[in-house]
This record gives sequence, C-alpha cells and structure tokens, in this order.
Amino acid sequence: MAQPTVRKKWGEVKARLEAVDRKGLVSLIADLYDANPANRRFLHSRLRPASDDIDEYRRLVIEAISPDPFSTRRVSIRDAGAAIAAYQRATSDVCGTVDLLLTFVEAGTDYAADLGYGDEAFFSALSRRLNEVVKAFESLPPDARASTRTRLGVVQQRARQVGWGFEDDVDSAGRVLDAPALQGKRGKGGR
Repeated sequence: MAQPTVRKKWGEVKARLEAVDRKGLVSLIADLYDANPANRRFLHSRLRPASDDIDEYRRLVIEAISPDPFSTRRVSIRDAGAAIAAYQRATSDVCGTVDLLLTFVEAGTDYAADLGYGDEAFFSALSRRLNEVVKAFESLPPDARASTRTRLGVVQQRARQVGWGFEDDVDSAGRVLDAPALQGKRGKGGR
C-alpha cells in the first residue's frame, strides 16, 4: 500500500528560514533563481519594479493564447492565465495586471477572428478576463482608464467577426467602461 502524501506546510519552511543567516538566504534565493525561468521572472519583477519585465509576461500571454498557427503548440488558456497571476503576485501592479488581461483578450480575439478558432471554453476564458478588467477599472489612474477604453474599442471591432455570444460580452464591457469606439453601432449591415 502506498504511503499517504504528507502535505508540507509553510510554517515549517518559515521556521527553518528564520534560522538562516543573510548569506545563506541570498544563496538560497540564488538557487531558486537558477532553478527555472518562472522564478527568475518573479524575482526580477518583485525586486526591480521599475523594469520592463511586463514585456516578458506579455510575450508569455500572447504565445499561450494565440500560438503560431504553423507551430505544433496548442492554445493554453491555463499558461496564459498563469503568466498573468504570476505577474500580479510578483508586483501587485494593478495597471500592469490590467494590461496583461487586455493582452489576453486582444490576442485571443484576434486569434479567433483571424483563424476561426474557438469553442465555449475559449470564449468563456476571454469573457472572464474581460470581467476582471471591468472589476479593476475604477482602481486605474485616468491615463490607464483612457488606454483601456481605447483598447477595448479595438476589441469590440474585432469581436464582431467571431461568434459564441462573445461580441455581446465585449459590448457589455464597453458600455460599463464607456468605451468610445462603436457605442451604439452594431456589426455588419447595421444590425
């Protein structure tokens, strides 16, 4: 019979860390840094808040949600969402997180419109990220709000080329955020 897995607790790790001197702690962090790219991104984002690390997260989101159609890579909603969550955890940067959420929606919408890609799970994921943007909108500074509205207007135009009711979700978000692009206009033929 297999042994049950014992869940390790943070308290145990924390107690051991408190006993480590400064040099040992820096050495441990260096080992974590070298262990994998996700740790490196996290540490750079946490410890260099003024850096351009968001570009790396943006690239990860785009590659996951809209991979090169000529590659063997599949769309990974999970990987795109994980990149956003990792950035948010590392920085607590609301503007950057909203930027990445919009990147997710923009790249996914373009992918669906250009390739006819998508299913219920894909469009539900896009709509969930859009709702997260709406929830965070009031906490953004005025310039970020204006940028968000503009970007959402472009998404509204592209969403007219896809189905699954996604256009309605985008229009609803546009009304909530008062996105200027296409207010009162409908898709092809002036429906």
